[in-house]
Amino acid sequence: MPSRLIYPFPSPEIAPVAEVGGKGASLLIGSTEGLPVPPGFILSVHFFAPSLRQVKAISGWSDFLQSSGNDQMKACDALKKAADELFLDDAQEEALSRALEPFGEDTLFAVRSSSPEEDLESSSFAGGYETVLGVTKSMLHRALAKAFASCLDYRVVVYKRENGFAIDDPKIAVIVQQQIASDVAGVGFSLNPVTNNYDEAVVNANWGLGETVVSGTATTDTYLVDKIRLKVKSKTLGKKETSIWLLPNGGTEEKPNARHDSFALPDTQILELARLIGHVERLYEKPIDIEWASAKGQLFLLQARPITAYVPLPPAMVTQPGKRRRLYLDISISVQGMYEPISVASVSFFRLFHKRVGNMLFWRDLSRSDIDSAIPWADAGRLYVNLSNVLRLASQKKIADFMVSFDPLAAKTIQGADGREYLSRTNRLKLLPFGALRKIPAVLLHVRRAKESPEQEHLRSQAKLRRFMDDAVRLAQKETSFVLLSEKLIDRLIEDVCLNTVPLFIIGRIALRKLKETAGEEFKEYFPKLELSLPNNITTEMGMAISRMVKLLPSGLNAEEIHDAIDHSTLPQPFLSAWRQFVDGYGCRGPLEVDVAAPRYRENSPLVASMLVAARGSSDKEDPVEKFTRNQQARKNAYDAIYQGMRRRNADEARRFAAQYAIFQTFSGYRESHKFYAAFVTDLVRQKILQGARELLAAGRLQSLEQAFDLTLDQLDRAPRDPSLDLLKQAKENRAFAGRLARVPQLPTVVDSRGLILRAPRPPTREGAVAGTPVSSGVARGRIKILHSPGEKPLLKGEILVARGTDPGWTPLFVNAAGVILEVGGLLQHGALVAREYGLPCVAGVEHAIELWNDGDMVEVDGSAGIVRKIP
Repeated sequence: MPSRLIYPFPSPEIAPVAEVGGKGASLLIGSTEGLPVPPGFILSVHFFAPSLRQVKAISGWSDFLQSSGNDQMKACDALKKAADELFLDDAQEEALSRALEPFGEDTLFAVRSSSPEEDLESSSFAGGYETVLGVTKSMLHRALAKAFASCLDYRVVVYKRENGFAIDDPKIAVIVQQQIASDVAGVGFSLNPVTNNYDEAVVNANWGLGETVVSGTATTDTYLVDKIRLKVKSKTLGKKETSIWLLPNGGTEEKPNARHDSFALPDTQILELARLIGHVERLYEKPIDIEWASAKGQLFLLQARPITAYVPLPPAMVTQPGKRRRLYLDISISVQGMYEPISVASVSFFRLFHKRVGNMLFWRDLSRSDIDSAIPWADAGRLYVNLSNVLRLASQKKIADFMVSFDPLAAKTIQGADGREYLSRTNRLKLLPFGALRKIPAVLLHVRRAKESPEQEHLRSQAKLRRFMDDAVRLAQKETSFVLLSEKLIDRLIEDVCLNTVPLFIIGRIALRKLKETAGEEFKEYFPKLELSLPNNITTEMGMAISRMVKLLPSGLNAEEIHDAIDHSTLPQPFLSAWRQFVDGYGCRGPLEVDVAAPRYRENSPLVASMLVAARGSSDKEDPVEKFTRNQQARKNAYDAIYQGMRRRNADEARRFAAQYAIFQTFSGYRESHKFYAAFVTDLVRQKILQGARELLAAGRLQSLEQAFDLTLDQLDRAPRDPSLDLLKQAKENRAFAGRLARVPQLPTVVDSRGLILRAPRPPTREGAVAGTPVSSGVARGRIKILHSPGEKPLLKGEILVARGTDPGWTPLFVNAAGVILEVGGLLQHGALVAREYGLPCVAGVEHAIELWNDGDMVEVDGSAGIVRKIP
């Protein structure tokens, strides 16, 4: 379609967003579909092209491009002033005159911007561009200049820069629309923006024009509507302190509301609005918000745009409106502490994992074929559990009790959900793991031996794990497909690792409960120390290895110098030897290590160097090795005190306590084992993918090695055999939905299949205090340091680490931390375990933790009570 200067509406023509912007395109679509859109026209991007050429010819344009900060703000103001004085050329004037012909001389207009970058699914530019109301024909040129100049506003430039838009090529279209002299107006949302419920519409309304609603200058009425039953669920009366009204001769006036104590809309019009909102949502096939106006009882649609700030669900996880809902738990967050989506390749790897587990334990595929009968589910970069099916196997309370150790907030949320509403209708027998019956005899034998002789079974288990690693390396070295290699490695991971280490860890935790019950309340004060510096924890051992490397580093080197020296092997031989041992033992690890796309320590010397610099800041007293030794002795002293006290009380009970303690001490550290070997396996798959990616990159079929992780394992297998397969197109399509999730500021842990985000009730706290879950005892004071990733910035000695969640890649940061605060986590989450190992007070399950404080805020972390207090 050739570019045009002006697009009138209503019109049968639809213009591309690149020409008329998102707002303009929606009005064209709505008017052609018969929606009640007031008439008008759009001055296209092509219309304003000459004006933008004039702006770029101004001397201040180059100043703007080279400026930053306050200087850029001044440069923007200068450009806006110049743009406000620009004139229209003959072609622009002629086109504008023709567009105005259908409108009478006394018509008033609303003039609004419509940038091609504005009001899209990924960007809104809310409040950045200008709107002028009550515009007469004689005022139109001034209003157009103001709307046009707003594309150079500093707020718009900052938003563009933050969201990856180019600032050197502004584009804008402007909507000129007949102004409605409304007596009530407002906005409407096709989902509930607070709860994310797709089945609820929300309407805000005030008297007069809608400007007070959009700008937030008045407290509006709020109406909540059930879209399925078309029923008003609730009405909240707003104060409606002020309102804006259209003047007959142009312009607007603001005046206080005389009717602030009555609702602006009757139920009949609320439901009419809900129907309109539903119609627009179905038309655009996505959640939308609208601006609307009502004049003398007639409803008008002024704008429609995609809602950008909501949580989308993968299509396979969404149930149809009115159908029974499913309940999901995002274990990426709850168990792994990962908020960023995992790669496409990892999703396909986990689907294989679910398939192999399903075939082994359930005799059926759990990967992706039927979510109604699935329990684990991997989709769009996330790992979920279908809780509706779990509710067919266990009570709500048991599920919540199990989750407490991983994520107390999620546990409270699950406990508070309406289990009857979410209970699956899938046949319970279909969900039972009958295939596991074949594994039970071997597991029971394993457990019995572990209880009878913990140390001997530990040695047997470690030997089996070493054989697994050797066999896995040999498998990865063979010429085989990505899918076949992954399946074989997963089978061995389940058989030789999970069925080996998970039962041992479980009996270790059961032993802890039993020994506490045996000891009783009399010795309760010693219990926290029993969990200090437990042996056989591979993540703790990694932390010790880092500490030993630090002691061998020459002083005075910064992180850049260290990683450069590691890469060129120019550091002293003792350090290089320790580095090689670290790489041999832990090189497969790193942040987000369950994702095959995540770089490992062996590949990421800058990250390791920054970890070493951070660890070097600790004093000898805080040295992890020495601290670990001190805590070992504290644990031994606590055990001796309890044992001797019990022996005096009852010798048989003391023997039972000692037996349970031996099991607990030997196997509780296994919590991190299966995760380590899973990282080992994903690293082998990663290296195999990189090997294939180098060939595809050399052939010009990929733009980078990392792009290979945007492909599924099946696609990677097909690529060498099928030269016609467009890998770049596949990669873009594969990551599209995960990319949308990555833009969501806060992904929910528990959500249902109609988007409803379920949340735990907030506990009462005193002013200045925040409650969470106590996961590592003690009290510490320090200044807050908020980190979104382990390498984001240094954590200085004595600071309080605040993060959403941590995985083993964060372990070195605990060296300098005085205490830890986590959004996600329970007693068994990685951060809690490492905090206990290092003797750091830790509070987990603190909702919105990274938003509650600023770097440098002084707080007290009470890991015993689960309270964080801000210190003035």
